[in-house]
Amino acid sequence: MIGAIAGDVVGSVHEFEATKTKDFPLIDPRCFFTDDTVLTVALADALLHGKDYAVLLKEYYRRYPDAGYGGAFHGWASSDSLAPYNSWGNGSAMRVSPAAYVASCLADVLTLAEQSAVVTHNHPEGIRGAQATAAAIFLARTGHTKDGIQKFVQSFFGYDLQATLAQIRPGYRFNESCQDTVPQAIRAFLEANDFEDALRNAVSLGGDADTLACITGSIAEPFFGGVPAELRESALSRLDDELLAIVSAFEQRYMSC
Repeated sequence: MIGAIAGDVVGSVHEFEATKTKDFPLIDPRCFFTDDTVLTVALADALLHGKDYAVLLKEYYRRYPDAGYGGAFHGWASSDSLAPYNSWGNGSAMRVSPAAYVASCLADVLTLAEQSAVVTHNHPEGIRGAQATAAAIFLARTGHTKDGIQKFVQSFFGYDLQATLAQIRPGYRFNESCQDTVPQAIRAFLEANDFEDALRNAVSLGGDADTLACITGSIAEPFFGGVPAELRESALSRLDDELLAIVSAFEQRYMSC
């Protein structure tokens, strides 16, 4: 989960810049947390305290109304309705990382990921993106190899992970769909040498940079043994006390072993 937050913060200043290089300051003074962090923490809060996902997502939206939500989510969160809106957007995947730490087996991970997605993203692609991301995180934190993770995601979810970043990058553009964000984010992880390299890979695609890096970072964190101390401190320093309290409580309960 810290990896997701770090990725969001690093990618925040590249979101609309179409950055196509890995050569950039990892932590820019202008970096900030976005809706990706807010909703990741909201999901962690829901799992920690057994709260209703939809109710809590709306509550966090009201606390942080200017965090950069997509138009469809904004419309839903500001309404009185708790009904999902059939989204296939990448929001279901960027917020799902806490589910991969709460569940103790892959089947439960997939169930939790679906439950966290369907309150808004009940479109099959929205569910698939959340489940694929959560599964990759779970496999990474339970000792699976990159090859094993890739094979599982390809076979179980049908994502094509064969194209390299060098092949993807030239024609890739800003895209908010799960189907054109999650595979690319996973590929950024697969080609990484370490956690920092994973985030640089994700940003360098020139797309929805904060969300790409958020998803990539969520998988890279357990695989590479955590977030480097300096980057972790820099990312968490941008959170307020309320967000930090949930992150700390979640980490102590589910990520300290």
